[in-house]
Amino acid sequence: MFQVPTKTQYAIRALVHLVHAGSASVATIAEAEHVPAKYLEAILSQLKSAGLVISDRGRSGGYRLARAASIIQMSEVVRATEGEIRPVECVDNATICVVSEGCLPRRFWLGLKKTVDEYLASVTLAEIAEPGLSDSLSAFRKRPAPAKMNNRSN
Repeated sequence: MFQVPTKTQYAIRALVHLVHAGSASVATIAEAEHVPAKYLEAILSQLKSAGLVISDRGRSGGYRLARAASIIQMSEVVRATEGEIRPVECVDNATICVVSEGCLPRRFWLGLKKTVDEYLASVTLAEIAEPGLSDSLSAFRKRPAPAKMNNRSN
């Protein structure tokens, strides 16, 4: 059904590598994470443009995190590589659909987007880089389910 694009998967792997290594070259990250170097170079360029990594030039140059991993939200990583999450096109603009504002399933798509956005904003790179899931990841999953909507007319 939904699948995280390869570019985002590689970006997360590269960032986790940098959490542990501190600084590394494209070649080092590519080899360690089994990512094509040219593709990784383009991904790191996007992450740099988004302010998530810094590149150092020169003989001992490479990439490093621009901020502490504990304050880099996974929502930032996804936005840097893929843009905003949109399960369907009408999330941003209901008028592109022939049903427009009258589309009842659109509420479902908006709810899905909101849930995914909230989850991505609740998880930091530091949490992803740890060997086990943190309490905050588990806590998000334990949130009560939203109340079911009553579809009966009054």
